[in-house]
Amino acid sequence: MKTKFSQLVKVKKRKVDEIESELLDTQNQKRRVEIEIKNILQEIRELKAPQSGNFAELNLSYSYLSNLSNQKKFKEEQLHSIIQQIEVIKELYKEANIEYEKIKYLDEQEIKRQLEELKIKENKDMDEIANLLHSRKKIEVEV
Repeated sequence: MKTKFSQLVKVKKRKVDEIESELLDTQNQKRRVEIEIKNILQEIRELKAPQSGNFAELNLSYSYLSNLSNQKKFKEEQLHSIIQQIEVIKELYKEANIEYEKIKYLDEQEIKRQLEELKIKENKDMDEIANLLHSRKKIEVEV
């Protein structure tokens, strides 16, 4: 049954679904960054520093370790940013869901009101028909 709130309910539901989708995408992005950090840490643990050799080899090993460390810092900053973004999206989702529930409640109340009005109208129509039939029967009996 359509009400004046029906279209608004659809719009609010679509907004909630969009935010939920964005939240899931961001959470997946967070998982990917966490995996990348674990992989970098694994590389750092597996890196064997040369015990001897020329300066170029030692410098190359140190540069590679420094590069991995910088990548890890960058990914941790990225992860922190994503976590903050998730919190913002969660708050938006919460607000959008509350708005959706409000409009949905109003829509349900409007449907109940319309059904009640329809029931009252139907009862009046039934009474009218009963009166007409009764009047007709009375007229037929008199004739």
